[in-house]
Amino acid sequence: MCGIAGILKLHGATTPEDIAAVQQMLEAQVHRGPDGEGMVIPPTSRPAIVLGHRRLAIIDLSEAGWQPMANEACTEQGRSKGKVWVTYNGEIYNFRELRQTLSARGHTFTSQTDTEVLVHGYEEWGIEGLLSRLRGMFAFALYDSGVASSRLILAKDRFGIKPLYYYQDRDRLIFASEVRALMRSGMVQNEKSPEALVRFLQLGSVPVPLTTTKDVLALPAGHYLVVDERGSKLKSYWDLSTALTQLPHLDEAYNLEQAIATSRTLLNESVESHLISDVPLGVFLSGGIDSSALVALASGFREEPLTTISIVFEEPQYSEAPYARLVAQHYRTDHHEVLLRSTDLFAELPSILAAMDQPTVDGVNSYVVSRAAKQAGLTVVLSGIGGDEVFLGYNHLQQAPAWNRSRDLFARLPSWVRKRLLKVVLQAGTLAGRNGLEKLAYLEEPSDENVYLLFRGLFTPRQIQDLLGVSERELTAFGSISPMLDGAVPRSRIDSSIVFEFNQYLQNQLLKDADCMSMAHSIETRVPYLDHRLVEHVLNLPTRMKLHHGINKPLLLKSLGDALPRAVWDRQKMGFTFPFAQWMKQRVEELQARSLEQKCFHRTAVESVWKGFREGWIHWSRVWALVVLGWFETENASATSAPCQANGSGQG
Repeated sequence: MCGIAGILKLHGATTPEDIAAVQQMLEAQVHRGPDGEGMVIPPTSRPAIVLGHRRLAIIDLSEAGWQPMANEACTEQGRSKGKVWVTYNGEIYNFRELRQTLSARGHTFTSQTDTEVLVHGYEEWGIEGLLSRLRGMFAFALYDSGVASSRLILAKDRFGIKPLYYYQDRDRLIFASEVRALMRSGMVQNEKSPEALVRFLQLGSVPVPLTTTKDVLALPAGHYLVVDERGSKLKSYWDLSTALTQLPHLDEAYNLEQAIATSRTLLNESVESHLISDVPLGVFLSGGIDSSALVALASGFREEPLTTISIVFEEPQYSEAPYARLVAQHYRTDHHEVLLRSTDLFAELPSILAAMDQPTVDGVNSYVVSRAAKQAGLTVVLSGIGGDEVFLGYNHLQQAPAWNRSRDLFARLPSWVRKRLLKVVLQAGTLAGRNGLEKLAYLEEPSDENVYLLFRGLFTPRQIQDLLGVSERELTAFGSISPMLDGAVPRSRIDSSIVFEFNQYLQNQLLKDADCMSMAHSIETRVPYLDHRLVEHVLNLPTRMKLHHGINKPLLLKSLGDALPRAVWDRQKMGFTFPFAQWMKQRVEELQARSLEQKCFHRTAVESVWKGFREGWIHWSRVWALVVLGWFETENASATSAPCQANGSGQG
């Protein structure tokens, strides 16, 4: 886990200004790599490049693991003579197998790192051949000066676990692991993205490829970008929808026992590979099924006790401490409990907000548990992120078949009938004191996207219009929330729900927040449930094998057998959340004032949202979103653009 940065000059030679800019970007990412810094200027005719790296040493702690790293040409003629260079952030869990294959084909290795596999693998197989063989999480920049026209390749793992952002103009391409690092280069104009603001209000996060800074883009999951003097081209090498479509259909003879056995094998393979580390490693243990399963599986591969970290609360209805203690005792872990009170959280709030590279309504829990891991002496932690997406743990995924049947029937009605019915339902709900029904308005046009937003949407379109003072036409002009999915054709409606979940909530919120908040404490977070072979296997199984009335994630539980205490099996799903609503109500005036610092918002609309929160019919995530945006407004007060501008019309 590291921080990377660099500048590719599309015209002209490298200048001292370029070198200084990369240095500034590296300094902005010290928290991502406190163990060392490297910078190289590979000699080449054109285009010229500066590559930078901040190191968090995880595998091979010696100087041989320093980056940027080159191919074997550097061992024969000195480091400056390398033809293929890489600066890399992540972990390749099958690097030993790949290294063995490459060594047998004549490649020479000078370190024990996974990094070196990237340069030799690229030489042997090309970029797509390399990417198809990697199992892990990664974001890297690879520079090849051994071709007729030198080129830079930016690449990202299949699920978007590791971040990578870039900016390109006529003269250069600049990249880094964080948006704020790009801004520190001094070469990117601080102009806000109106669409990013709208998308954040819709989703609670900024979806790729957008960022809050106009013209700064996030490299999407499963993609790579090739840049040379002729221009740039973004290519997809893997996406979930295509992967599911191309997988062979299981024949009728394939039974549940086979599914369970294969799932257990792949779970074991993934967890064992994720334990590779030359520094202290532990597990975030909430007490839920996903994290408890990781402790159970990981304990089978370790002779010494695992270190486990749990956050506990004084409010018993939110504390999962009894379940976490049960698992910790069962596997004799070195268990650490961190008591979190509201006063502790708000004392830390400025640091939590400052750790956000992009606005998010989540991430506070990741920040707190990562800080606890650091205090316990850990550098690497395993997280249960992805378990709900893979094994259909969320309620809306479990209910997707029924919802899709109802949606299909509803879609057959004329548009005016749908609108009339929804109006009646909303009016009846209001009279009956039922709150939170306003998102049913998405069903006026019951598309896959709108059904997803029914469950995952933050503010409704009407509320966003009120907050920003924009028209319905201006809002809809931004189009789909998932342009990357427009060409994808999932095999079934439930597959469509799963693809949205992976490409939106998982990629843009859970993984982004986990990376950003853990790296704020120089902690590497690993996610074993997101091994692509495990994901492809489980999601290719018939839905009936993954859903069972009254049992959450039955396939995962059956794959574990008797490895988990029965109390963990039988408990209701809770999710790792804080008593945020009641804590925020203790500081309403202070937080509301912070949210009003966002100048894009209409004050009356903001006050209306807060009134709804105080009265109990607005979820805390909505007011928290306004607080986060208020903080971003004050932090970026020097912006020169009009951030409230939507579709060409100034608002507000």
